[in-house]
Amino acid sequence: MRALSRLALAGSTALVACNAIVGFGDLERVTGATERPGDDSGDEPPERDATPAGDAPSPDVTNGDACDPTRPFGTPVALEAPVNSTSGEQSATLTADELTIVFSRRVDLFNESILIATRPSRKDAFAAPTPIDGLTQGLPIEAVGVPAMTSDGLMLFFTGESGDDADIYVASRAVTSAPFADPRRLTRLASPQVEAYPAVMHDGAELWFTSERLGGITRHLFRSVRDAIGNYDTPTLVSELRSSNNEAGVAFSPDGLTAYFGSQRPGGLGDSDVWVAKRASLQASFGAPTHVPGLSSAGADFPSWVSPDGCRIYLASDRAGSMDIFVASRP
Repeated sequence: MRALSRLALAGSTALVACNAIVGFGDLERVTGATERPGDDSGDEPPERDATPAGDAPSPDVTNGDACDPTRPFGTPVALEAPVNSTSGEQSATLTADELTIVFSRRVDLFNESILIATRPSRKDAFAAPTPIDGLTQGLPIEAVGVPAMTSDGLMLFFTGESGDDADIYVASRAVTSAPFADPRRLTRLASPQVEAYPAVMHDGAELWFTSERLGGITRHLFRSVRDAIGNYDTPTLVSELRSSNNEAGVAFSPDGLTAYFGSQRPGGLGDSDVWVAKRASLQASFGAPTHVPGLSSAGADFPSWVSPDGCRIYLASDRAGSMDIFVASRP
């Protein structure tokens, strides 16, 4: 994945290496797992709640471990093998119960594989991961990587690459026991430049990604909001979070009002650090971002997922020498 390897923000060698993408498909509606072009069936997504809810734990998914949402996250701890390996892992995204994890692993210098693993409880280690096959089926994609999944486990967004271009794709399934299928390019999100590192709110209401479409090879965060019939609208720059440096990797709080993201902007500890910004409602702009030193290191750090109870954040970091997946918890 040569195009994505340029996102190794100032030299992080464990990030994806991808290529480029030729456009394919015009299907934008992504709410129905079994939909096909021309099929407008499927339930409409829930209305977005514009009322701030803070970082309070979700009442239906707490995993039995309450935390203080006002406290900072503790020191990140690397996930056990076999999720982490010597190959390099990143972009962890989980189901709401945290029993299924999807992530990408380096295969070679220019390729990654998207893997899935499960565990019987959150206290257990994940079983050996297996590749998610079929994500390039019927598409002119040479490589895939950096996934993002809705918390119900039914929609999987990922970067697909061919040559020196990359775009955001989606695959879906009707139930979590089924394989992901019907991979397709989200054409409204595409541009002639690189789009990568998708990040999705827990309910799929907003889809974020990083793009070079402003010119050069600097990547900025863009946001696409899902409309009432399930289409993702034309993306807009998240201008209030823009810097003159690269941004990549986003993790949303349960209510979508807090965004953790990776950035190379000045004021950090190293390559790409973790920053956080908040907004008063889903319709409001984010306030000025602040650095999160407890989640950052002298290496490259990229947040990817926050648990529905707000108690844990997953991130990728090369602080130990190779890119691995870490989790940090609130007390």
